Amino acid sequence: MVHARPDWNLFSRWRPAAQDSYQDVARSADEPLRKIVAAIKSEFGVHAQCQSRIGKASNVVAAMVAELQPHLLVIGARGEHEACGPARCLGGTALKLLLRVETPLLIVRGAGSLPYSSALVGIDLPGTISRRAVLWGTGLIADGECHLVHACDVPYLERMRLQEIDEVIIERRLRQAEEAANVMVREALGAAEGRAKLYPEVLPGEPVSVLLERIERLAPHLVVIGKSEPQAPQGQCGPMGGVGFRIAYHTPTDVLVLTS
Repeated sequence: MVHARPDWNLFSRWRPAAQDSYQDVARSADEPLRKIVAAIKSEFGVHAQCQSRIGKASNVVAAMVAELQPHLLVIGARGEHEACGPARCLGGTALKLLLRVETPLLIVRGAGSLPYSSALVGIDLPGTISRRAVLWGTGLIADGECHLVHACDVPYLERMRLQEIDEVIIERRLRQAEEAANVMVREALGAAEGRAKLYPEVLPGEPVSVLLERIERLAPHLVVIGKSEPQAPQGQCGPMGGVGFRIAYHTPTDVLVLTS
């Protein structure tokens, strides 16, 4: 566990405060962490370690990830200075880490303490990334329910219709896209583990709209989504694909973001 404490320049920028107020905050920062460590050991039998480091939160966490090379990074969706605005949005630190780290990143929005019992896995690309998403999604819900959702979308479909391309050709392309999508979903299903009940879905439509609609309707405890494959073109979202970024940003529940 890591807690980032602001240096004096950051602290004084937030509020007019004397140096002694900053020292009081710095001295009291470690005590809550020690209590959490003790509670984790008592409740779960996990031997945790905690560190309090000075610096900007996103830089401190990114440095710890580079240093420790963890299998999973867990962060809150919003910090203490992000109390206003829509609950679905991400705070500044979460946004920076979402674009910056390559470690699997679990963004926590909910306040509940019960284990996950339902998940929705967004399958967007064939290959390793989709299989990893299914592996994580099914592995984290034990014997719960896991919906595997792929949005079957034909690029430039509306433009093809506006250009009056024969509807027979369009229908053929739709069928081809659906067949390829079903093959991809079946292949990803092979990575499932545990006793989770699997519900594969191939649905027509634009990926972000389809996934957000299913998330709204099914209300899973956890959503698993992948970043772009390494060979995918980089756009405004940097190394992360637009679909993954928008799902992570707008989903109202906990989100696990993976990279291949």
